Amino acid sequence: MKSTVVIDTNILLRYLRNDHPTLSIKAQKIFDKAYKNDVNIYFDEIVLAETIWVLSSHFKTPKSLVVSKLLEQLYFDWIVNPRKKLMIKALGLFGKTNLSYIDCWIFTINQSLKTSSLETFDNDLKKLK
Repeated sequence: MKSTVVIDTNILLRYLRNDHPTLSIKAQKIFDKAYKNDVNIYFDEIVLAETIWVLSSHFKTPKSLVVSKLLEQLYFDWIVNPRKKLMIKALGLFGKTNLSYIDCWIFTINQSLKTSSLETFDNDLKKLK
């Protein structure tokens, strides 16, 4: 059975941005192992949310680029997370709306749980119902 490496936001950021002389290389090596099918990579929903926030707010990366780069990663079989399909769905919704990623995540989770209602004060989020 293949081992799984859990990564944090900094690993994902250094890999995506390739902007640090040593840390980006270390991050690349982890992803290279996954590309070779030697390991799986797990990143949590919180890591995805933080990565989106850092890329968008700190690095001023355009939303469309954030969404496309992260979706590209999530579609690899070696990226593992039991909620991966929900992450993809929320990220897609984020790309199509003016909602924050967190609002898109809450909406997606609400749909997956098939609850009777999503209580929010956010008028834009209410419109998705």
